[in-house]
Amino acid sequence: MKNLNIEKKAKSLYFFIFITLVPVIGVIIIFSNVFLHVQDDIEFVTHELKGLKAISQIEKTIFNIQKLRGLSCIKTPNEESTQNLKIFKDNILKDLMALKRNLLTIEKNTPLRSELLQYIDKVKDIPLESVGYEYLTNIIKEFMLFSNHIAYNCKLILDSDLSSYVLIDNVVYLLPELIEYSGEIRALASSIDGDALTTEQKEQILIQQDKIKEKLSKLNYNKLFIMNENEDKVLFEQSYKNIIETQNKVIEFTKEKLLKDDKINLESNDIYTLITNDIDSIISLYNSNLKRLNSNLEKKLEKSKENSVVVFFVGLISVLFIIFINKMFYYKNREYIDKIEELTITDSMTSLYNRRYFDEVFDIFLKIQQRTKQTAVFIIIDIDYFKQYNDTYGHQAGDVAIKTVAKHLKNSLKRAGDMAFRLGGEEFGILCTEESKSQVLSFADSIIKK
Repeated sequence: MKNLNIEKKAKSLYFFIFITLVPVIGVIIIFSNVFLHVQDDIEFVTHELKGLKAISQIEKTIFNIQKLRGLSCIKTPNEESTQNLKIFKDNILKDLMALKRNLLTIEKNTPLRSELLQYIDKVKDIPLESVGYEYLTNIIKEFMLFSNHIAYNCKLILDSDLSSYVLIDNVVYLLPELIEYSGEIRALASSIDGDALTTEQKEQILIQQDKIKEKLSKLNYNKLFIMNENEDKVLFEQSYKNIIETQNKVIEFTKEKLLKDDKINLESNDIYTLITNDIDSIISLYNSNLKRLNSNLEKKLEKSKENSVVVFFVGLISVLFIIFINKMFYYKNREYIDKIEELTITDSMTSLYNRRYFDEVFDIFLKIQQRTKQTAVFIIIDIDYFKQYNDTYGHQAGDVAIKTVAKHLKNSLKRAGDMAFRLGGEEFGILCTEESKSQVLSFADSIIKK
């Protein structure tokens, strides 16, 4: 019966959907969590790269301000120093504008971003070449403080990779501070013009020297971690060695030439140039650390993006695989079930439905017809004089007679939902629907004639 078969198939389909959905939902939950974790990594590294870009621009601005500070301290600048003073001033203005553009990539509406933009606008309007050593030093320290805040805000300081973390320490803190201490010595030393340094200036230089020694010790310690990750260890180690030697020369120079009590017979412009060459070598190391750190973060970002794609497709393939396997199992299982059902609900001799199946579906048939407002019809059929026929012609002839009747019954069915049964030895039944009583009688009469 069509409606009954539909109900059975619907139940079987619901079961298939259930046993498929449970593992599929499990796989989706697992891979969704992994995918979200990878997306967090992508977002984390993206923030790091944005922060690093802003920090590198801040440091570039600071380096130019430091040089301008040193030049502005020279009492009698030569032509080259005067020309460089103008160049650094123009460079600082360009750096500040570039920094404002970089800040647009950092998360909006944060107090840090707002404060830094306001401070940039303030510095732009200051005549930097004439404000003096202390004022410029405070500007530098303020920018360095902003750089540190960005490192926290953009999660640079939270990087879990040891090599990247050490490089971040070098780029954000160690090397900029080392450059600033040397820059302060340069500015103080450039302020003399054939005279001895004041006691206060000497104390300041001694303080900066102690700070430089402390930073050099930390730099040498950081170098050990970076060496293990660096592809060109020899070149990288030589760069660190040169920096340490250069800084020791600065310390030795200030000790032998600047901190003596007698007059200093050095020209301010020459002092500025000499120390600037040493500082430029530190800036060169800073740039190489910055480049390597940026490369590390970009590789990490690319790796995370690749992992994101892999997780997505592996998850998708896993879901499709589960659906495919369950579908194969469902259809194969359905095939076996249908075969077993067919064997248990049909009569082996006539291939009609058997009495067991009739008892099973009769009540269901009535309920379906009641629900669909159709007229339920039950026709019962008996072969007349079958016992005498069987006794006269034998069981084989009787079997042929039963098969022939069964064939005509099956061929008489009009609709897919009509069903024919063998209820007993020579008893048969039909369940069907008709529009009226006359149609039922006409259908029954056609069966008798066949």
